Amino acid sequence: MSAIEPAAPGKVVVPETSAVVPEASAVVAEASAVVPVRCKNCDAMLLGRFCANCSQAADVHVPTTRELLHELLEGITHSDSRLWRTLRTLWFKPGKLTQEFIAGRRVAYLPPFRLYLVLSIMFFLLMSFVRINNVVNFDDALKPARPAADASAPAAQPIKNCADIDLPGHPAWSARIKHACEATVRDNGESWVHLVLGTLPKAMFIFLPLIAFLNMLLYWRPRYRYAEQLLFFVHLHAFYFSIAILMLLSNEAADSWPKLGGVAGFLSTILGWTLPVYTVMAMRRVFPRGWLGTAFKAVVLFFVYSIVAGLTVGGVFVYAAWQL
Repeated sequence: MSAIEPAAPGKVVVPETSAVVPEASAVVAEASAVVPVRCKNCDAMLLGRFCANCSQAADVHVPTTRELLHELLEGITHSDSRLWRTLRTLWFKPGKLTQEFIAGRRVAYLPPFRLYLVLSIMFFLLMSFVRINNVVNFDDALKPARPAADASAPAAQPIKNCADIDLPGHPAWSARIKHACEATVRDNGESWVHLVLGTLPKAMFIFLPLIAFLNMLLYWRPRYRYAEQLLFFVHLHAFYFSIAILMLLSNEAADSWPKLGGVAGFLSTILGWTLPVYTVMAMRRVFPRGWLGTAFKAVVLFFVYSIVAGLTVGGVFVYAAWQL
């Protein structure tokens, strides 16, 4: 029995008695000739249904209308099931989302800024559809002044129209204010309010970091990182926006069906009272303190928040009027 000699490198030893199936050899030859498929996003070699480098799906064909509708319904009803889990945790466990994110348990929930953007966009979108009728009514102001009841009283000099506005020594400002006044009178303030609603979301990106920094001063010892403060207020304002959406919908329902006015008023009252209670509970969970210490810091935060929010909203009003 002769010894089997080793095959040279690169050669394949096939026993003489083995039969080669034509179909199998054809498949092998065809597979060896196929050029490896690469990801259309990052050009990495695809080894499965998804790219191992950027996670994009290998199948990126233009979807049909049916596929688009299926994706839309799946996104609304499922959203990886994270949306509903995130909203339940946001509504019924104050501060839990922030606590989970800081602890590193993040996969089960929507990212904080995505949640905030979704709810804020929904709120301002609904606000843009609210009927704005006679926001600022100048009809009475433009009518002739009524005679005073007491002839001995000094005669007042009210501003009866926009042309009466005059800032001595500031002609440019006077012209600008007159223009804003005329634009506001023309449509009773509708364009001004729409500009305010378009500017407020941008102003929130200044307001949130500022109020987070001021809250960090309240919790100086033990000190918390600024990122934790910012995440807390992102989640807190996401809750505020969700409550505002519910209040807005209830008020609109009461306007459409007056019989629901009592229910809408009661619901708005309950939802309004949830805001301070929720804030205190969230603060105590994220920044552990006793109830008395947390309540004291919440009162201080309320006054600071009110001042900063008032300045922010006032600045938005002025900026929107300046843009008319």
